[in-house]
Order: sequence, then structure tokens, then C-alpha cells
Amino acid sequence: MRAVTWLLVVALLLAAGVAALGWVLSDRMLVPAPYGLMPEFEVLEVGPAPAAAPWPPAELPAPLAAATDAAAAATVVLPEPPNDRQHADTLLEGVYALMWEGGHGLLGGVLSREGGRVTREVRLLGGSLPRPGAPARMDNFVYRHDPLTDLGLAHEELTLEGPVGQLRAWFVPADSGTAVLMLHGRRRGELIELQRPLSAFHALGLPALALAYRNHDASAASPDGLFHYGGSEWEDALVGARELARRGYDRVLLYGVSMGGAVALEALERWPADAPEVVGLVLDSPLVDPYPVIEVGAVKAGLPLPGLFTRLGIAVAGLRTGVDFGGLRQHRTAGDIAVPTLLIAGEADSTVPVAAIDRFATAVSAPLTYVRLAGVEHVEAWNRGPERYLGWLREFLASLTVRA
Repeated sequence: MRAVTWLLVVALLLAAGVAALGWVLSDRMLVPAPYGLMPEFEVLEVGPAPAAAPWPPAELPAPLAAATDAAAAATVVLPEPPNDRQHADTLLEGVYALMWEGGHGLLGGVLSREGGRVTREVRLLGGSLPRPGAPARMDNFVYRHDPLTDLGLAHEELTLEGPVGQLRAWFVPADSGTAVLMLHGRRRGELIELQRPLSAFHALGLPALALAYRNHDASAASPDGLFHYGGSEWEDALVGARELARRGYDRVLLYGVSMGGAVALEALERWPADAPEVVGLVLDSPLVDPYPVIEVGAVKAGLPLPGLFTRLGIAVAGLRTGVDFGGLRQHRTAGDIAVPTLLIAGEADSTVPVAAIDRFATAVSAPLTYVRLAGVEHVEAWNRGPERYLGWLREFLASLTVRA
């Protein structure tokens, strides 16, 4: 009898331990948390700006180039990439920012590289210049203010009424009768994330509504305060769609980046008759399947049996939120997409594995343009070539005109 009792105690303790671990794992999935700097390295040295370094460093959009013309500049020495983490690659060429405690700036090209040290120019965009030893990171968010400050674009600051409270949005007008509804990514995703593609859409003459869905930016929290990976956030996307209808638009291009891609796809499944007609879908690094994304996080955390723990965490997450996460595996419904789709993904994406995006792409039966980029990280296609990104959008829009 005593042995049976001990077995029951051990079984209960194991069950409690598994439940506790599942709760912790689901917390990592669901609970919004301030992103912060999350530094990847330290600035080794800071010196005067180089006298004759080429500027701008890449295909720099005009407003951003102008914003740095009179800005303070310096030379920074950074460590060579110690690993393959997304924001640690100090050798990246393109339109990238350096962030540090107390400021951020636009990086020039690599001036020199020797002895594990990389020298680059930085031009200040906010705060004060870094000091030696400052914790820092690379960053693909080069715009961190608003469309007028960063892009020179007049815009309306909107507060829309959503199902769970107020939603922050920007509306940038233009002449086209087709508007773009834009949805950002998870956690660090705010409206500022959408300024890179916003600049491209405006260059193409499209008005845009950039929407911050629940639990992000200044928008209201969900009743449970948790991320649902598109499982409820789609309701907020439809608020944005109806706002465009109220403004007289009858055609819309739906754009989603990272988790915003999941939100866009979930919204498209439930698109109402009183919203503008969706004429095209653009997905950049979309979160098309939560399972491999969470498993990547489990691997990064060093958990054994990451596949098993992923399913445990997602099972607990489903119990906490009421969301059917299996229903968010977008390849299962990709065949129902009825509009032309532009899909952009990086083969080096360390957040959404490109294999998951490949699987989704294979299941899409609508006209599909799939841009699969070697060596490109999560949501960094624009940074590696703004003009190239603009070209993809231009060609996609032209194809919509042909099909219309």
C-alpha cells in the first residue's frame, strides 16, 4: 500500500511539473513583454567621422538620407559577428541601424575589417552618440518616429473603435482608388515597423492604412492580455477594412508582415461583404505556422526534445486562450486563398523557418509570386534592397491590373 501511495505522489509531482513547464512555455508564447534593447555586443571604440567615406551607404530613400545630412556622425568599431543571431551581424550591408543605450543611428558601409574588428560610420538619428563599451545591436527598424518625421509624408493619426477597445492607426493619403491595409508583426511590432513598406506603397501612389492590432503600440489589450497569433486579432484587421470602406475605397491590397501575415490570412477567411474587395495579398516573412516558430524558440532556449515541449506549450496556450492553434497552420487552408499573392521570405530566417513558408507556398492555388531570398533574415528583405523591394511591389501591382 505504501508503494502505491509513493507511486501516486511521484505521478502527481510529475504531472504538476509538466503542467508548470507547459505554463512557462506558454508564457513565452503568449505574454506581451517590453522588447527593450536586447543587446548583442558592445561598441568597442568611437572616433571622429571619416573625412571621405561614401554616403549614403546603400540605396537610401531620400527622406532618410536628408535626415542624416546634418546629423552628428562618428566612426564606430564593432566586434565581428560572434554567432548567427539576427541582430549580431555587424557585417551586414544595406539600410541598417545601430541601436545602443541612449540612441540609434544609420550605419554606413564597412570601412575596414581586421583582427575581429569591424569599422563603420554611424550617423545619429536619435539620442546621443555612443560611448565605448555601450551595449548595442544591429537593427532593421531604421524608421522610429512617424511618417511625417521619417518619410516626409503627411498622415492622419487615427483612433478606431475595435471589439476590445481603441486601436491606433495611421492613414497616409494618395490618389489611387485602391488602398493598402497594413498589419505589423508580433511583440516588437508596432506601427513604426510598417514604415519601410509604407514608403514603397506611397511611391507607387497607393493610400495606406497602417493598423496596430490589440496588445501592440497604443492599441487596447485583449481581455486576457495574451497574443492569439491571429486567432482573434483578425477582428481588428476588419475594423481597418471598414474604415477604408467608410473613406470610399472599394478595393484593398492586404499586407501583413510576420504575425501580421497570420492576422491578414485569418481576416481574409472571414472577409465581410461591407468591406472593400481584396484584390491582392502581400505577405513578408509571414507567420504561417505557429508550431515550427515555437519549436525554434525551444531550440534557442536549449530545451531537450523541443518538438515535444513545443506541443506541450501550445496545448497549454490553447487552454489559456481558447484558440485552436492547429487551425492557425495556414498551409491547411492556403488552397482557399482566392486572390493573387506576393510572398516574400528569407532563407536565413531564424524566426519563421523558410521550410514552413515553402509548405504554405506549395499549398496556395491562387496566382502566386514567391520571392525566396538567400541569406536574408526575418523581415529584412527591404533592408537588403529598398529599390528591389519596390520593384517586386510594382510588378505585382501591374499583374493585378492585368487580371482585373
